[in-house]
Amino acid sequence: MQNTHPISLSHLAFSWPDGTPAFDGFSTVFAAGRTGLVGTNGTGKTALLRLIAGELVPSSGTLATSSPVAYLPQKLTLRTGQSVTELLGLAEKRRALVRVLAGHEENMAENLELIGDDWDLEERAVALLAGYGLPAAGPEFLDRTVGTLSGGEAMIAALAGLELAAKPITLLDEPTNNLDRTARERLHHAVERWRGTLVVATHDRALLERVDAIAELRPVRSRAWTGERVQLVRHGGNWDVFQAELAAERDSAKRLVRDAGARLASEKRQRIEAETKIARRAKQGRKAADSLPKILANELRKRAEESAGKMRGTMGSRESDAATALADAKDSLLAESRIRIDLPDTAVPQGRTVLNAPASAVALGMMHDGGTPLSPDMRLTLRGPERVMLTGPNGVGKTTLLDALVHQAAVPLGYLRQRIGSGGDDESWEGLDDSLTVLENVRAAAASAALSDVREQLARFHFRGELVNQPVGELSGGERFRVALARILLARPAPQLLLLDEPTNNLDLVSTEQLVSALAGYKGALIVSSHDEAFLAALAPERAWELRRPVRDDSDQRIG
Repeated sequence: MQNTHPISLSHLAFSWPDGTPAFDGFSTVFAAGRTGLVGTNGTGKTALLRLIAGELVPSSGTLATSSPVAYLPQKLTLRTGQSVTELLGLAEKRRALVRVLAGHEENMAENLELIGDDWDLEERAVALLAGYGLPAAGPEFLDRTVGTLSGGEAMIAALAGLELAAKPITLLDEPTNNLDRTARERLHHAVERWRGTLVVATHDRALLERVDAIAELRPVRSRAWTGERVQLVRHGGNWDVFQAELAAERDSAKRLVRDAGARLASEKRQRIEAETKIARRAKQGRKAADSLPKILANELRKRAEESAGKMRGTMGSRESDAATALADAKDSLLAESRIRIDLPDTAVPQGRTVLNAPASAVALGMMHDGGTPLSPDMRLTLRGPERVMLTGPNGVGKTTLLDALVHQAAVPLGYLRQRIGSGGDDESWEGLDDSLTVLENVRAAAASAALSDVREQLARFHFRGELVNQPVGELSGGERFRVALARILLARPAPQLLLLDEPTNNLDLVSTEQLVSALAGYKGALIVSSHDEAFLAALAPERAWELRRPVRDDSDQRIG
């Protein structure tokens, strides 16, 4: 029977160049409609999308798509030489338009055919970009390269290009990273009315509320593993349905662990009782054997030992089976992801000044503090354990502002920089040394702390036992993030002002939850730049600083 699914994978195998396997015997299909692809960092979401898009080639198995595929990569900002026109997919048509308007007679018929009815393509492209929140993008913007754009501007151009292309199958890898509120809303609306097959890997809960189904890549943790290293668990519905199913699965797994634990305890108790019975019988047998002929006594002793051996074997086997059942039940239990940590040294008294910077030294464009415009002769102040939300459209300079504030803090400061990408060389934002262990990386920022104290605190970040001695270069993306977070929060002196620049970019849902739970124990001041509405709601900032684009008066002079 012919496969009717738009995307079909059968017994797929793929390994990275260093030999690390990503998929082995992996089979799945994606139906028409909108599917959200989720999973912890390192399970292979990006690899799966790149395989479907044809950027990676499987070592075995089959992969089939029913039509051409459009793909938006996560690491778009690394393609610095691409122009906005190329991101929009209009480069060839625009070149043809330029040639025709310039009066070039060569290949005139071909150029006219290529242009078709799109004589106003530049105007329509600019209007589409404006719909994503780039109202200042004129025709000259189309010639700019990715290397001159902010991460959000590059993503907007690429998303607009996918809207124009409208291919039957579209793959998006973390498309809301770096997008401001306007662009996110535009993307959300586009997804709501999407036609065809859409697979979007994302941690954006608002986006996951707009899909038809969620597919979760989950590691196979059973010791009886044969074949695929990850499995695709399907959830029929959006984010709310997914959360409800996970909660039910977690409750069921907890019951299995309780039942398996009770069974193991019962088997241990019965084995002890059996051993006691065997010992009692052996003692009685030895006493009785004293009055029997030696040959008969030896025969009775042999039978008793055989009977005891069978009983021990049966009881040992049942206890071993119960222990295996308990271990399997624990494997099926979704790991506790929260980080519960107390950070008393980060506390800042009410009224204490943690930041008092001249606006002229840090503010770009037009800055507003709680709606009040700041002039260059005013100061940017922060007192006590205030939490401030830094907002503004893509490309307005929020990261530049945070970088400037690093030199203006009046208290010890921690800075969780923006993750431009994930994996490889773009992880330099972490400040981690791959050759050092987890413990060594954290102690480098807390040299005065007792080793036992650092170990105890790292356990709260889910680094226990020998895990603290594992080199950071061998960790997964989510584990690296926890090390980076621990390095900042456990530093000595403790940070009393924390700067967060789009901290949830490229984070899976588990790591985002860990960040929120860890910050619950942070008692200092905080400035966060983020477009993640759910994350901001969890932090509950009391103030808002807004950066606006500079405007020009009739003399073309900047205001603010």
